Amino acid sequence: MLFHAIAAICLAPWGQSAQTDPYAVPGQLTILDKDRRPTVLAPLKGTNVSVDIAGISARVTLVQTFQNPGRTPIEAVYTFPMAADAAVDRMRMNVAGRVIVGQIKRREEARQIYENARASGQVASLLDQERPNVFTQNVANILPGATVEVEISYVQTLKFEDGQFEFSFPMVVGPRYLPALTPDPEKVSPPTLAPGVRSGAAVSLTVHLDAGAELEGVNSVLHDVDTKRVGKNAAVVELKRKDEIPNRDFILKYRTKGQGIREQLVTHGHGDGTGSFCLVLSPPVNVPSDIVRPREVVFVMDQSGSQSGFPIQKSKELTTKLIDAMRTTDTFNVVAFSNGARKLWPEARQNTPANVTEAKAFVNGLDANGGTEFLPAIEMSLAQPPTGNRLKLVVFNTDGFIGNEFEILDRIQKYRDRSRMFTFGIGNGVNRFLIDAMSAEGRGASETVTLAENADTAVANFLKRTQSPVLTDVSVQFDGVKVADVSPKNLEDLFAGRPVVVTGRYLAAGKGTVTVTGRTGAGPWKRVVAVDFGPSPNAGTGVTSLWARRMVDDLTRTDWLASMKSTPQQRTDGQNKIIDLSLKYGIMTQYTSFVAVEQKVVNVGGKQRKVAVPVEMTDGVTMGSDTDEGRANSSNRSTFGVARGGGGGAGPGSPVAGRPSTTAMLGKAKSAEQQENGLSLDLKSTNEAIKSGRLDPLVKVDSSLHKKSGPVVVQVKVTDVSTDVLKALEKAGLKIEDKDKGLKVVFGTIDGKKLAELAKVSAVLRISPVPVD
Repeated sequence: MLFHAIAAICLAPWGQSAQTDPYAVPGQLTILDKDRRPTVLAPLKGTNVSVDIAGISARVTLVQTFQNPGRTPIEAVYTFPMAADAAVDRMRMNVAGRVIVGQIKRREEARQIYENARASGQVASLLDQERPNVFTQNVANILPGATVEVEISYVQTLKFEDGQFEFSFPMVVGPRYLPALTPDPEKVSPPTLAPGVRSGAAVSLTVHLDAGAELEGVNSVLHDVDTKRVGKNAAVVELKRKDEIPNRDFILKYRTKGQGIREQLVTHGHGDGTGSFCLVLSPPVNVPSDIVRPREVVFVMDQSGSQSGFPIQKSKELTTKLIDAMRTTDTFNVVAFSNGARKLWPEARQNTPANVTEAKAFVNGLDANGGTEFLPAIEMSLAQPPTGNRLKLVVFNTDGFIGNEFEILDRIQKYRDRSRMFTFGIGNGVNRFLIDAMSAEGRGASETVTLAENADTAVANFLKRTQSPVLTDVSVQFDGVKVADVSPKNLEDLFAGRPVVVTGRYLAAGKGTVTVTGRTGAGPWKRVVAVDFGPSPNAGTGVTSLWARRMVDDLTRTDWLASMKSTPQQRTDGQNKIIDLSLKYGIMTQYTSFVAVEQKVVNVGGKQRKVAVPVEMTDGVTMGSDTDEGRANSSNRSTFGVARGGGGGAGPGSPVAGRPSTTAMLGKAKSAEQQENGLSLDLKSTNEAIKSGRLDPLVKVDSSLHKKSGPVVVQVKVTDVSTDVLKALEKAGLKIEDKDKGLKVVFGTIDGKKLAELAKVSAVLRISPVPVD
């Protein structure tokens, strides 16, 4: 159910504190009982996504509809992904026709307001940010049979390169590997659905596209869509299927005739003569450099368990083609990593036929297994400076499924002056926040290569980007108008086909010019653009949110590790500036939250249940039993590996010290063809495999329960709560304490040693713990 709580942006506290809900898990809706213990499933009826694209920006609005099918009031907690660069500036809740608009508050204050309302029996909603692309929503006091709609809205800029626009909407929180220093691991480790079980909620998505120029082509990369042209410049794009499994990102690409992007100024006046602006400048032509600098290229391949099947094959395809595309004067090496990292050769070697053959054999011989220890790979590929006068290029292939993103970004920033990093996100639901931020810190570029796309396009794009930047020493100067807080402060080198995007505030209305200067391979380059900052509000209402979000990003990048601090006492001056920006301009950050409270009391002293809803496994990601990550994910509370120790120099595939093991062996019940294609078994086949001994029954049991002995309190999700099912559960050893026919869940106590027997009951879908205070 991961997409069933889609959307996310900005950032959030990176350590558990009193203000952090201990049961908030990415991609799941959880219902709390009166003691705030998790209970049963609360179905998401549907999610409606509406996207309005104009020029290079988009406004995305999500409306998720939840219904309480139980007999008692509930508190719902659900976590979902959103675009990593989005500016979330609106949240509101609709309960029985009553609309409650969310207000931005400091995170601690918002949590206290919500808790007070929850305790008072008022309907309340709280929206927190857990990562730049993962958010959590709490809704308290939903009455039996009641329907609640939660609307979240954000703005973002589109990706543009070589005449092609790209809009992406994340539908899945991918499983994460959790190294030892991962903050709040419970927030980024969604449980996955049991084999043959899916969420079933309907998803609708509509894109209203106004390209501002004649459209040449519109392409949905991973979904079937219906496209209706509206004149030459516009189109309406809708998902063709309403029962799509939300296990992969929605990616829309399109082109326009001519240059594809024009110089554009969008402003938003605040009514007092001041305002915000977003300036987009067309890129310079690709002028080849007169001097071809020798290069050292390091190819880094993620071979962790989440890459098993299609992803590792796509990564191999991309890497071997990139090796073939090197210059004859290049030197190169290959690094592979999972639990640790290893080089093909001690030092980079010349690009010779013999070395290329050896490198390809190394790449093609890699298997996907183990955890995802990034740090050894970062150190091995970046720490050592290139030999001689060579330009060092690090080409990094990964899905980004880790929990310690900020530690990784801090380390890349440390070595950024020694090389350029180009990251390729391999898969259909990658961690785009990490993929894009790695390349930004590494002064390179990023690209997502889906499992449905040919690697040739990615290779061609890489070659264009790495011939040499088309514009270096970039600077922007404003004349005739007063501006402040311009972002980015320091413009990076510009690669072919990419625009210059500058945001900021103007302090007084008026006309002036903007001059952009830089150097190309042919010498100095300059472009002068006339600008008019109007005194009144206009259509660019999202510009202020976009500017404020980019300012937050700039402040965050000054100290990535500070983002892991969770308490007000630990916050730096930069973090306090982020809070001030958020409160003044109404966008979410990791330190502020949206909270909405209805004044009417609807639940006086009533019980509340809480239930965990697992996520869909990311499309293309398998849970093979032959991997450490697969073993950690074979049951529903997947963590994709938890490292409690170092993970330093061990080679790929070696165990991580202290990793908890499980006995779940889902992969044993899969044929080789099923493992290759990432297919799951249906419930009937799962039960047959358990009965024949080909599948461990603990695949239905939360991994945290696998080694339990003695009495444990559990919630059992079943196909139905009939008399026959209840008798079968009792016969297997469950002492039934409560049940909910509407939610199809049974609560009870059982000896931990009998959980496997309980899982053999054919009607059982999933067995999860119920924490007891």
